[in-house]
Amino acid sequence: MNVEMENGWRVAVTIGFVIMLAILPAEGSAEDSAAPPEAAAQETPVAGAEATPEPGRRTLASRLLGATPEERARLEAEKVRISAAAASFGTDPTAIIGYYELTYGHFAFTNNLRFDVASAEVRVPVTPNWLLRVTVPYVWADLNGQRGFATNGLSDTLVRNGGRVYASPNLAVFVGLDATFPTATNRMLGTGKYTLGPGGAVAVPLPRLRSLFIALVQDFNSVGGDPSRRNIHFMQVTSAVNTIWSERWWTTASIQWDMDWNQNRKTTMNLQGEIGHSLDRHWNLFAGAGAGVVGRDTFLGLDWTAQVGVRWMFSPGSLFAHKFVEGLPKD
Repeated sequence: MNVEMENGWRVAVTIGFVIMLAILPAEGSAEDSAAPPEAAAQETPVAGAEATPEPGRRTLASRLLGATPEERARLEAEKVRISAAAASFGTDPTAIIGYYELTYGHFAFTNNLRFDVASAEVRVPVTPNWLLRVTVPYVWADLNGQRGFATNGLSDTLVRNGGRVYASPNLAVFVGLDATFPTATNRMLGTGKYTLGPGGAVAVPLPRLRSLFIALVQDFNSVGGDPSRRNIHFMQVTSAVNTIWSERWWTTASIQWDMDWNQNRKTTMNLQGEIGHSLDRHWNLFAGAGAGVVGRDTFLGLDWTAQVGVRWMFSPGSLFAHKFVEGLPKD
């Protein structure tokens, strides 16, 4: 792919991401922002009485929680619907639900590295509050910046082990441990290091936006492996808004920050967008694209990327009938 075509791809990806952000639903609907019917029927307050809010103006609490019992009940039901939909789509990282996933993506970095990745992933609920996730990528890499791929093979395997430590209609929290193993079949396709680090995720339903706000933090620190390869220590922080448009469609807009602790805390920022469609209660299809914005001179500096995938959801039941942790706080 020549330079003009790559620049065109990057511009198209960036424009598409901006359009996706622009069409996110606005805060509240006209129905939500209107004054309650009782307000119109109120008489003008007498002198000395406490002034009532002007029609159309609402306090922050009423906007967040609802101004009437009926509105509060509707918002609570919407929170439950959003969380359940995100879990069934496989887009909520705090949900304890199982799936098999295949993705194929192209990644272009600013250091002229180009590679395609086909990843197989399985996410298995071990108990109702604990899951195990394994991701195995196969990489075709153009290490010399030439057309075609110079080498291909398996890359490093990622294993995530963790549990949901808190769940309520307002907030879900997942805490775990991420590890990578140097399973690359070619030295140039992996880091050559074992890494270990904590990870965590939170999910907050935003009922007025029909969305789920997600924050994910992961830390990768090498703990062994090939002594001739450089040590690794970097952190990834991702924030995303997963909007549930209907029972079948969703979009996700995300920002990912990467901080390389071993390179004077150099950081990168990548923007990504995804659109997905649920065929039935098992099959989900999705496609996405992204572009690098900050830190293009780092080893994680992304030029542009695009990927497609399919996800097959299976029963939310666990491998074992007993709970991982008894007495977890639930609302």
